[in-house]
Amino acid sequence: MPAKTGASHALSAFVSLIVGTMLSKYIWTYTPPLAEAGAVAGRHLSAVVGTPLSRDVTGGLVVVLLLSFVWGVLYHFARHGDGDGN
Repeated sequence: MPAKTGASHALSAFVSLIVGTMLSKYIWTYTPPLAEAGAVAGRHLSAVVGTPLSRDVTGGLVVVLLLSFVWGVLYHFARHGDGDGN
C-alpha cells in the first residue's frame, strides 16, 4: 500500500514542478499583472521562509504550490468521495 500512495505523491510533485514551471513562463509572457501578483505572494512567502529568491523563482513557486494544493484537494475527493458517505 505505501508504494501506491508514495507513487501518487511523487507523481503529483513531479507533475506540479514541470507544469508549474511551464505555466509560470506562460504567465510571465502573456499575463504580466497576474505574474506580478504571484511574485508579490512569492516575496511574502520568501520573507516567511527567510530565503531571498528572485522574482521569477518566487512566481514559479507560487504556481507550483497552487497546483500542488489543487492536486491534493482533487485527490482527496477522488479517494474519499464528497463527504456524504457515498
